[in-house]
Amino acid sequence: MKPKKNNEGFTLIELITTLLVLVAVIQIFVLITGDITSSFLVRDNLIAANLVQEGIEVARNIRDRDWFLGNSFGASLPAGTWRVQWNSNSLLSLGLNPPLKKDSNSGVFSYDVGTDTVFKRTLSITAISSQEIRVTSTVIWNFKGSAKNITAEAHLFDWFR
Repeated sequence: MKPKKNNEGFTLIELITTLLVLVAVIQIFVLITGDITSSFLVRDNLIAANLVQEGIEVARNIRDRDWFLGNSFGASLPAGTWRVQWNSNSLLSLGLNPPLKKDSNSGVFSYDVGTDTVFKRTLSITAISSQEIRVTSTVIWNFKGSAKNITAEAHLFDWFR
């Protein structure tokens, strides 16, 4: 007769091994979730940084357009807080500062076409002197209940004289 094996229940080693595997799987899911959240934050920071730079470039373009048209320095860049979009030839009234829209076909951000995004941009213009203007571009957005912002500053000069 063969000896009878006791197959009832887990041994202590099997129980510890199962718990370790369970804890490892939970930790992997926590890390993956954290990585996904971080990647969304990095994506939003990159978009906001480019929108801030675009605001500065639009202000430069407006200054250069004034020169081309023979206008005086800063004629189209009065002091105040404004909005701009990529194709602006002049500053737009801030109004209620609606969110920028993203066109799903072209990927372009504007106030005209597309679906609302979380990003809002302002352009603050300050006259430093008759030959210098400070332009501050700011993008704000909300990420998981936390307010985020990126700001860049440029000084435009009357170098056409």
